[in-house]
Amino acid sequence: MESEKAAEPASKLDKRNAVSGVTFLEIKNKNLEDETVLTNEEISKHKNENDAWVVVDGIVYDISQFVQAHPGGAEKILKHLHLEDVGKLMRGDEVASSESHSHSKHAFRTLQQFRIGRVSDYNRGEDMSESTRPRREERKYVVDLDKPLVFQVGKLGAEYDQWVHNPIVQKDPPRFFESDVAEFFTKTACWAIPAVWGPVVMCLAVAAHKDGLQLSAAPFFMASGAFVWTLIETNTLHYFLHGFHHKHPMDGTRLVFPPVIAGIILVAIWFVTEPLVIFLGRPAKLSMFSGGLLMYIAYDLTHYFLHFGTPTNEMSRKLKRLHFDHHFKDQSTSFGVTTHFWDKVFDTFPSFQTRF
Repeated sequence: MESEKAAEPASKLDKRNAVSGVTFLEIKNKNLEDETVLTNEEISKHKNENDAWVVVDGIVYDISQFVQAHPGGAEKILKHLHLEDVGKLMRGDEVASSESHSHSKHAFRTLQQFRIGRVSDYNRGEDMSESTRPRREERKYVVDLDKPLVFQVGKLGAEYDQWVHNPIVQKDPPRFFESDVAEFFTKTACWAIPAVWGPVVMCLAVAAHKDGLQLSAAPFFMASGAFVWTLIETNTLHYFLHGFHHKHPMDGTRLVFPPVIAGIILVAIWFVTEPLVIFLGRPAKLSMFSGGLLMYIAYDLTHYFLHFGTPTNEMSRKLKRLHFDHHFKDQSTSFGVTTHFWDKVFDTFPSFQTRF
């Protein structure tokens, strides 16, 4: 049976929404009756890892480019691709499945980027879910994700905070700058962090010893520096520094701090903390910096793993759950990455924990 309206290839359907990553709040109201109508037979042809269509409450989504970026892991999606409609599963209403849990509003907003049509014989009824509810009006200024972002976001004004905290996932990372040179310095591979900063950690530790720090005292000062970093990683300043990451949480090219930017921040911290020399001595400061920088490396690698790694034990699963709650459920909680000690101190540890 052919669909009521000829279906275009998945890569071309709703290209503006799927490729440029326009969010739920940034799309004008769209009349459901004007959407491409697809039959269950047509949808059933797209049920594999590289060509994945899902139905959520009668609405069809091509999530092929999202499968590997799914916060709960690709295997969770692939396991349920056979279902005709996953709406109940995503809302936590599928009592027959132990993996049914309520997805956040951000998850449903992210889903809207991949919307390609609706099922021909679906009876929507009175109860409209987050996925089928009519979209809000377009903002006064809409950021065009196909163009460099840096000089656009300022035009959002007071709406910036709401915009940046509506995360989206897209196949290709957006550009920051028009200039290829400037753009190059905004992207960093995860392996570059230990490659660049590992030798610096060693140099600082050796310099501290040469300046007179006893080897027996080095672990204490390095641990002190590492402890200070755990506070920095939850600090509000750091939170605002990676606002882009909150908008594009699955952009692996900008998940870790570019060494150039990190170096500038490190130099600033070095001069601000110079008074430590008066109280502790320069060797102690060098040792603390080496410990803090070592913890920073652990932070960036842990952060990358939480987004793209597969947890193998309960501790890593818990860290991943909490971090993705921070991105997709409540961004006012779970600021810690390597530890949630300070979240408990500052009462930002969540009272909920989602299951993947």
